[in-house]
Amino acid sequence: MNRRGQLGRLEALEAARNAHRMQFRTPAGRRFSVDIGDVMAIMMDGLGWLYDPTADLPRSPVLEALATAVPDKELGLIAQSAVIAAQKVMEAAR
Repeated sequence: MNRRGQLGRLEALEAARNAHRMQFRTPAGRRFSVDIGDVMAIMMDGLGWLYDPTADLPRSPVLEALATAVPDKELGLIAQSAVIAAQKVMEAAR
């Protein structure tokens, strides 16, 4: 198989793998992706904690990663909400 064909197959595999992931960027420009289910869980746990002072502080490596992301306009509402909620939780954890 030629290189062009291999490149096409690789791009198709990467697109399929990332179909259920959301892309984020740190202030330093590093990009990372998180599974959509994990983003939703962080958003719900983080917002739940923000509005219920008796709730336990959420903790997870995904939450820590999302707290490093930039909540810019290229993210949708759900991703922006998850990033902001993660940042608020991490601020309270300090």
